[in-house]
Amino acid sequence: MKTSMETNIELRTGNWLLVVGPRAICPTLLALTARLAEVGPVRVVDGGNHYNVYPVARAARGQPEVLERIRVSRAFTCHQMLALLESLPAGPVPFVVLDLLGTFYDENVRAGERKRLLGQCLAHLNRLVEPSAPRGAEAADGGLWPPRLGAGVVSAHPPRVPSQTARELLELLTAAAREAFYVQMAAPAPVPMRLF
Repeated sequence: MKTSMETNIELRTGNWLLVVGPRAICPTLLALTARLAEVGPVRVVDGGNHYNVYPVARAARGQPEVLERIRVSRAFTCHQMLALLESLPAGPVPFVVLDLLGTFYDENVRAGERKRLLGQCLAHLNRLVEPSAPRGAEAADGGLWPPRLGAGVVSAHPPRVPSQTARELLELLTAAAREAFYVQMAAPAPVPMRLF
């Protein structure tokens, strides 16, 4: 399954890719969600409370069936993020995780605990893109038949308040991704100062 974003990012089966950039990349990811839903169901896990149905509806161009194919879950803590990723079944339904690290930047949770939970989340992201098959669909040679691969996009934003732990979390996530894209947004043009 190939889906191209404005940044030429392709969604590939058997893989999840990481998009790292400022929060301003969210509308592009929401439009990607709508394009994926034009083909079939999509699962969205929102870790930063960024999912907004209005840009998705605009991208869906007035097709209500597109919005009906999107299932959104929100995580407000890193523990909830892990629980949501654990509950997602592996298979061919693509997923989009918005701001995975948003809940992990919470300094009320000890750094070691956040790193441990992130490691478990990364294992679940990998599980979601591995081959799977419905029950009883085992091939004669014991392999899966037919293999059904998942695909996904995971976004992460730099922390608002940089810290050593936040940098380490982002490094762990980046190291786990097979593909990572870094999006730089152009700085807005300076507004001339008015004297009168």
